[in-house]
Amino acid sequence: MRAASRESKVSFALIMSGTTLRLGKPILPALAYLFLFAAAQPTKECDKSQCEGPLKYYEDLKCKPVYEKPADCCAVRYDCSHLSGRSADKCYADGTEYAVGEHLKDEDRSSPCDIGCFCSTGYNDVARFTCAAVDCFNIMMVKEGCYFRHSLDSCCGGEEVCPNSAEEEKIKCEVDGRTYFDGQSFYPQEDPELSCRCMQGYKGENVEPFCKTSKCGTELRHGSEIRDNCVPVFYSGQSPKTSCSISYRCQNNKDAVIHKESDKSEKSDAQEASDDMTCKFGSMRMHIGDELNQATDYSSVCVKCVCEVPPTPTCQMLPDEECDVRNHPPFEH
Repeated sequence: MRAASRESKVSFALIMSGTTLRLGKPILPALAYLFLFAAAQPTKECDKSQCEGPLKYYEDLKCKPVYEKPADCCAVRYDCSHLSGRSADKCYADGTEYAVGEHLKDEDRSSPCDIGCFCSTGYNDVARFTCAAVDCFNIMMVKEGCYFRHSLDSCCGGEEVCPNSAEEEKIKCEVDGRTYFDGQSFYPQEDPELSCRCMQGYKGENVEPFCKTSKCGTELRHGSEIRDNCVPVFYSGQSPKTSCSISYRCQNNKDAVIHKESDKSEKSDAQEASDDMTCKFGSMRMHIGDELNQATDYSSVCVKCVCEVPPTPTCQMLPDEECDVRNHPPFEH
């Protein structure tokens, strides 16, 4: 027993020192064993659906995630400092700067329907993009039993297809319990940020050339709101993590911050204003957990805004069963 104990101690010492071991098998560095053991351990997959905040908005604006620890899955805040200090007489789209009169480049379009866009002078002399009005009325006039063969690169559908035999319906895609035919568009539940098209060869994997990541075109359409620190608003059924906003809430003189009761910070106003861990709404600042009051104008009726992941509050419409949009004080027009 003593000999066995001594051998165990020697073996352990050899392993810890990285010395080569001879155990009647080919010689391998002991550290290689340790490396293989570590590599074989399962890695925890990052599930962004568990993270808070308007993640799609941050992604669209190319804000950089900041983590408390390098290995963390969810960011504690986002760095959107590249948006500050931008010129009021310039337009911006997908990170590209445009002078008044310049036309939008194809690579900066957020969708095929961004047609004829150019930078122009808007309200209060702030530059903004002006685009052609597009009416896809033909999609609403499809014949019964027919559909439009859509292209991911087209704006208003495509050619009308009316299958009259099983052979013509050969190309099918089964997605989320529904059947789609050749050229039909679908938006997979597990990847709601994707815009997909049923095509020959689709095997259930939502990758190119079948799918493309949808863009919100936030800079293209809402440059003024970004400058004024307005915040995106989402429907109650939307996920701010993966969806594009439906509207914006901008500050007015009736807005106020409802501080979280547990927030007993003794920071000065100057410290709060420069704190990276605060959300910005107009000229106002919010700590984590703080909310904005509701129903100060039409844009905030039944809209709950909470500071979750700075610098932008998460604003979402409340479900109808929780809030009646008809019940609000009179607003000035």
